[in-house]
Amino acid sequence: MMTPTPANESVARWRVATPALAAGAVACIEITGPPGAITDVLRAIGIGAFPVGRVATRGLCGVDVGLVARWSPSHVQLMPHGGVFAVRAISDRIVAAGAVRCDDGEDPRETDYFPEARDKHEARILAALGRTRSPRAIDLLLDQPRRWRLFEQGSGPGPARDTSRLLDRLVDPPLVAAVGGTNIGKSSLTNSLAKSNVSIVADERGTTRDHVGVLVNLDGLAVRFVDTPGIRPDADPAESRAAVTAWRLVRDADLLLVCGDKDALPVEPPGVPSTVGRLSVALRGDLGSPVSWRPDIVTSAATGQGIGELSRRIRGLLVPDAALTDPAPWRIGGCP
Repeated sequence: MMTPTPANESVARWRVATPALAAGAVACIEITGPPGAITDVLRAIGIGAFPVGRVATRGLCGVDVGLVARWSPSHVQLMPHGGVFAVRAISDRIVAAGAVRCDDGEDPRETDYFPEARDKHEARILAALGRTRSPRAIDLLLDQPRRWRLFEQGSGPGPARDTSRLLDRLVDPPLVAAVGGTNIGKSSLTNSLAKSNVSIVADERGTTRDHVGVLVNLDGLAVRFVDTPGIRPDADPAESRAAVTAWRLVRDADLLLVCGDKDALPVEPPGVPSTVGRLSVALRGDLGSPVSWRPDIVTSAATGQGIGELSRRIRGLLVPDAALTDPAPWRIGGCP
């Protein structure tokens, strides 16, 4: 999230938060800035005085009827129907009322969204807290304003780009994909990690014909976990098409679990970049450990063997302990 410095702090700023040139059911136009300037804009476009905390239907510039929501003294959202021409007409009226458009790629100041924040650092943390699904992120995020203030005062370390990129995975869940042959227990592993039945489990080869994705908590890190169709040379056309679709997704993964069992060697789809991390996993360990290959870890969904250790290994590879304990401030999403 960028933090532009407006040329004139006394004026309201606005942007179309939804795609400006694409029709949709509902659009969202945001107006932020000093409370008095926002009130002047609302009056100029015919809405009039609008109290903080209210959400109500109002006529919008004589071209539509939609919702108006004033979330704080410095943050208002207009939600008309999402037709391109309606959005453009309302936008023109906002400009005529004296509001300044945010440049493309810029967001209004974070403090406009979180007026309770003392500075941009607290505002960014509040935004990240609202997005994260990772329990490990909470205490770390709450400590960031203190770290940034120490750095700005010259009494603390500066942010490290590589560490910040790793920590960003606490807010934006990384992608983990399980790949391997058919009927070796990948779907059972997915269910064990998710602690629910999200994948179809059966003894018939080729049961998983499409990839199954689920958000799972692995040692305090939320990850997007994908169970892909088994790789086999005699797959039918429908299964092959589903596998190709899944493999495209796999190439964007942050980590591959390359799976096999005591009889099946681990295999992975072609074309996966070498930059994608890999962890070799032997499944169905209750039936025996592999002899012809050496896995990084042996697991069993039936007995729970290795499931907790696998969760810790995945988290440690994606967000290492060194990143979690680094005392430097976290540059969330590359923010300055």
